[in-house]
Amino acid sequence: MAKVDQGLEASVSDKNIGITPSSDDGLISSLVYSALNKSKDHLLRPANPEWIEEAGTLLARQCLDSTFDQKTVLQELMELGFKNDAIVDYCIPLAAKKLGESWVNDTLSFSETTVGSANLQKLLKFIAEDRQISFNSSNGKRFLICVHESEQHTLGALVMGDMLRRQGHSLKIKLDAKFSEICDLQNSNDYDAIFFSCASFLSAKETAGCVKKIRQTFRYNLPIFLGGSNIEQISQGVNLKDFDLVTSSLDAATEYVEKQRKKEPLGLLGAY
Repeated sequence: MAKVDQGLEASVSDKNIGITPSSDDGLISSLVYSALNKSKDHLLRPANPEWIEEAGTLLARQCLDSTFDQKTVLQELMELGFKNDAIVDYCIPLAAKKLGESWVNDTLSFSETTVGSANLQKLLKFIAEDRQISFNSSNGKRFLICVHESEQHTLGALVMGDMLRRQGHSLKIKLDAKFSEICDLQNSNDYDAIFFSCASFLSAKETAGCVKKIRQTFRYNLPIFLGGSNIEQISQGVNLKDFDLVTSSLDAATEYVEKQRKKEPLGLLGAY
């Protein structure tokens, strides 16, 4: 039976601020920038939802700009007091959430939302490529992060991967993942756990079906987790019994794996 855990999403305000491209965007962004700049001495405390909310709004507007440049945007956020980790862990996910809400509310078109999401991925990649991270062999674990072929949103998995790498873990990210591909990867690499990232009810349902087949393939208790923004809401009505944990908290997942590691050695069924 999957356990449901509340993660860091709960620390971010759910207030919906519409993102609408208009001639007033420059003025609005300037006002937000000014408000953040006045509070920059406190911005290194990313748990404050008000400042994160304003930064997420600013970033969502920036990523819709036709002149978007990830280096310039990163520099602006850093000048406001945000470090790279806070930008990845808080600002980018919140900006993506705002884009999605604006699309649902018909204040952004699908193409605009797609462009904005692509620019957020560019920013994330730019930050990640500049990091000097090595695998911690003493307590680092090996994870497989999957986005099922039924899911089109990939940003959440990429953010999760960056978080895990910073903790000293080794991982493989597989997008558009099919059942046979996941089994091949697990057979070849013997990962400590598999993470699935979902952003819709349909993908959660399809992913659950895939995981059911994975359970039938591997005889040992391979830890498998389901995560994503608002995962508790979008997975309602989905049979989650084959997941060990449904959570937005990486700490909860890695702690579960650590406990699992202390159990007897694992083995495979073999051919499938």
